Amino acid sequence: MPHEKPLRFVPLVLSFATFAPAQDARVALPRELGAEIDAVCQPLVDAGLLVGCVVGVACGDEHLVRGYGVRSAGGQEPSATTLFEIGSVSKVFTGVLLASAVVRGEVKLDDAAQTLMPDGVELPKRDDAPMLLWHLATHTSGLPRLPDMEGADPADPYAHFAADRLFEAASHAKLRRAPGTAYEYSNLGVGLLGAMLVRKAGAASFDALLRERITGPLAMADTAVELDAARRERFAAPFDADGSPCRPWRLAALAGAGGIRSTVDDMLRFAVAQFASGDSELDRAMGLAREKRHEGKGGIALGLGWHIARDAETRWHNGETGGFHAWIGVHRPSHVAVCMLANTARGEVDAVAESILRRACGGPAPKPLAIEKPVAVGRAALARLVGEYEMSPEAKFTITLDERGLAARLTGQPSLRIHARSSTEFFYRAVDAALVFELDGEVATAVVLHQNGQEIRCTRIVAATK
Repeated sequence: MPHEKPLRFVPLVLSFATFAPAQDARVALPRELGAEIDAVCQPLVDAGLLVGCVVGVACGDEHLVRGYGVRSAGGQEPSATTLFEIGSVSKVFTGVLLASAVVRGEVKLDDAAQTLMPDGVELPKRDDAPMLLWHLATHTSGLPRLPDMEGADPADPYAHFAADRLFEAASHAKLRRAPGTAYEYSNLGVGLLGAMLVRKAGAASFDALLRERITGPLAMADTAVELDAARRERFAAPFDADGSPCRPWRLAALAGAGGIRSTVDDMLRFAVAQFASGDSELDRAMGLAREKRHEGKGGIALGLGWHIARDAETRWHNGETGGFHAWIGVHRPSHVAVCMLANTARGEVDAVAESILRRACGGPAPKPLAIEKPVAVGRAALARLVGEYEMSPEAKFTITLDERGLAARLTGQPSLRIHARSSTEFFYRAVDAALVFELDGEVATAVVLHQNGQEIRCTRIVAATK
């Protein structure tokens, strides 16, 4: 089916390509980098893939920040101090919080996760293998990707997860495999870890723990889960993958999995802190979080929260919520870091940000992505396609037309924009799928869905009402 339920974070791009910048020396900020970033970012806005984004690059003590598009419909260009949801990049901070608890002697990485659960609430078990704290930070706990989402609001799917509900949901989850045996991305696992660390520290909230142990010491004043009135003024408006306005997400007790908001300025501050070799409590915690903790099939390697690229030196993470996408990467030997934040839920951010990091480390200039551009189709030609098309007795495509063009909605799923390749062939941008309409003269009689190598023909049952 062409639509996915929005109760997800973006799947991670785990095949981070290998590159070989200087391993033992810092690099200077390339003089042409600003223009090169313009060349790969501005087309994303011009093509309507991104409403707005900000890119930040740190090369040693030099910083470069570029903004594109707008931070809200008809608003001003986003800047280094515009706030965005960073989604699953929050998991990096949760990994550092676990490492901080270890450095402080509050827990050990090999402690059983059950020891941090409320009394009377038992974590699931499988094959008598204990679930350890580091398993939660490396997606090797065996827990599923998401908890039971019953009662979720699709527009804000995690807001109902208070701590009690989260712990209870974890206790009823079914382990997909024995803990510690394999990588399987789990928002539930990392969100649960964040809630456990808050409870262990006796903190008032994840925000409070974050401020005490990371953002306070690093002077990251704009990085938080909850924003005060002044910061809300700088918070970018969110847009879904089709560029339609949507709502911010509230992660509640799952904040450690994806609930943090931040700016490029603050994220570069956090990234540059990864270059430090000091002996402060936070330096040691960040060093511990960066250490390789798990290596699995397909070159997947992880620290606590961080993903480790195949060059073994780059630490990175991405994240997506309903209306935002984020990416951060750090190459310590070169003292280079890149952060890209967008107020549109589009995965193209990952490839662009990675290419900028390569360039800043001395690699080739980034190349603009190949972006399919829609062709112009007259409104009368679009109007003849409007109506309902039956996939099965339980599932129908509803094709509608508004001022932005055509949209398609499958029964029980959200409406998504479709873009013209011709007057009868249309492609999605939100998912990898296409629709081809069949006409009898000037009348549309069917539409064929092309997705995942399959073709599904849907017969028209209701035409547009005149």
